[in-house]
Amino acid sequence: MSDVAADFRPLANLDWLFATVAQKVLEPPAPPDYSAWAHEYVRFGEESPFPGRYDPRRMPQFKRILEGLSPDHPARIVTLMGSAQIGKSVICQVFVGGSLDLDPCQVIYYHPTESNATEWVRTKWKPMIRNTPRLRELLGEERSRSGQQSILYYERQDGRGALTVAGSNSGPAVSMKSARVQIQDDLSKWEVLKAGDSETGADSRSMAFLFAKIFKVSTPLLEHNCRITRNYKAGTQEHYHVPCPHCGVMQELVWENMLAGLDEADPDDAHFTCVACDERIEERHRNQMIASGDWVANNPGAADLSFYIWAAYSPSQSWANIARAWIKAKGNPAAEMVFLNDTIGRAYKGVGESPPWEALRDRAKEFGHKLGVIPHGGLIFVAGADCQKDHVEVQFQAFGRDGRRWVVEYRVIPGHISTDACRTKLDELLLETWPDEHGGERVPHRKLQMLAIDGNAWTRDVEDWAKKHPETRVIMVRGARSETAPPLAATQTDKKPDGKPRKRQKRFYNVGVSGLKTTLYTALAKDDPQERGFVGFPQGLEDEYFQELCSERRTPKKRADGFTVYVWTKPEAQDNEALDTAIYAEAAAIRCGWRALTDKAADEIEARLAAAGAEIRNAAHPDLFEPSRPIVAAAPAPETPAPPPASPQPRPAGRGRVLRSSLAR
Repeated sequence: MSDVAADFRPLANLDWLFATVAQKVLEPPAPPDYSAWAHEYVRFGEESPFPGRYDPRRMPQFKRILEGLSPDHPARIVTLMGSAQIGKSVICQVFVGGSLDLDPCQVIYYHPTESNATEWVRTKWKPMIRNTPRLRELLGEERSRSGQQSILYYERQDGRGALTVAGSNSGPAVSMKSARVQIQDDLSKWEVLKAGDSETGADSRSMAFLFAKIFKVSTPLLEHNCRITRNYKAGTQEHYHVPCPHCGVMQELVWENMLAGLDEADPDDAHFTCVACDERIEERHRNQMIASGDWVANNPGAADLSFYIWAAYSPSQSWANIARAWIKAKGNPAAEMVFLNDTIGRAYKGVGESPPWEALRDRAKEFGHKLGVIPHGGLIFVAGADCQKDHVEVQFQAFGRDGRRWVVEYRVIPGHISTDACRTKLDELLLETWPDEHGGERVPHRKLQMLAIDGNAWTRDVEDWAKKHPETRVIMVRGARSETAPPLAATQTDKKPDGKPRKRQKRFYNVGVSGLKTTLYTALAKDDPQERGFVGFPQGLEDEYFQELCSERRTPKKRADGFTVYVWTKPEAQDNEALDTAIYAEAAAIRCGWRALTDKAADEIEARLAAAGAEIRNAAHPDLFEPSRPIVAAAPAPETPAPPPASPQPRPAGRGRVLRSSLAR
């Protein structure tokens, strides 16, 4: 055999050639490494707090979560519960992009609502495509098409994978879609729909796939029925542990540890204390500790993965700011709930019922202020009204610093809201003046800043009356059905009988009654007038008021589809108008800026109130106070003098006793 022929002998060995080719073809690909993929391809624009290349060293704890999302990991469900603004959206974006590239398949990205889905595409997904050449290569030129309702669709150019973005309430629009990969974002805000539970419906979209991957992500809300908390507890419950910079002992950074050493006079000194050596762990140690940290599971035997992370680990949040946020929220139930959810990343455990009504009544009798007088500290004076078929009930409340509030008076106005007599009485309320204790002497110079009236029943009649008054004085409200509704959200339009949109002139608001009841009932338990969130009552209110205020409790209710929901209930024969009007009054206070009230603004209001009282006393005539601001200030004065206050009206027959006492003006 010639030398030339000898050189080509391996090519003639068919067995060797087949084995070599088969090895290359049949060798399984390396498991998708989403963290490495993101580092190589993902770029964030100026809209991101960390623009530029994705850097896994900035948040090394994400690597373990992304490994769990790999199709090679056996966990079907991966849950991430944590604070707001800690990078949860970044992980979701990396998971979506990496799946479309490394593990092509059908992906569904669910948001609480269709509007949330559209907003995510506009503010997160499209900027990521623009800044990431690899995604533009996969998806081609930016393109999206709207299908039924608000579903957005992005498909790979080769057709091997696609992303569908939808709201959890999309219903039939995604009922025919299946996906091996899905993200359920802001899960705590998902609702139970008439057709069934939205989360259960979303899970079923991946039922046909043996090796599906479902990523559940959210900041928690109320503990009693928090979806993300429930999923977290069902998983491995992993917390991130870091080594002490002094002794090296691994430990979790726990909020209670920071709180125990917190000096409220010096929030810049916020720190943790090592559980082993008692040395201070300061923020300057954070990056070094996190780089050497690791996840530790509290429930390692679980089949699914679950992780918890909070703001203390985030490079975008300082420990001093965490301390300041707590100091500002402390004692105010509504503010504490937001702090616990958004900063600590835990669900808020609110009370499910109010204190005994007798305790509130007795406290009012012994320590209450004078009925019909705005107590010192009441800076925002508003009212909430509830319409019944033969009368309207109105509760007057004053709101002040640190979440405190005081009931000033309660009235019952006879007649239906459509009658002239009832409307005239309501008109007079907006002209009437109340005395207050600012300036050291009670003089009648305070008017209602705003009245919030229930517009859910007899909507057209309420609107006909309300539209005669400025939107800065009268708003219409209705309780939102959603358990996760914000405290106050504007309703821009409504539908006419023919189905066409009816403009509401920005005066109609949805009120998150469930959350407001939870925080109100927590506040009612406070008995120290100087405590944040304290609720004060006047002397002279009858027992019926307190019974109605304390009438409801949160109870579990199993639906026909087997899903348990929590609802506010009351005894069948018990009225609850005092509670409803208290919630509507709080909605009016929120509209007037109560929750955003700063010490500086409060000081300015107090100074104006004191000056107005002094001016009236000195001038000895009833000039009314006219502030420089329409919001978080007393309301402007009418052009005509206020009429004398109306005499107390008894409750209609069958509605119990009158809830206010006569006032000697």
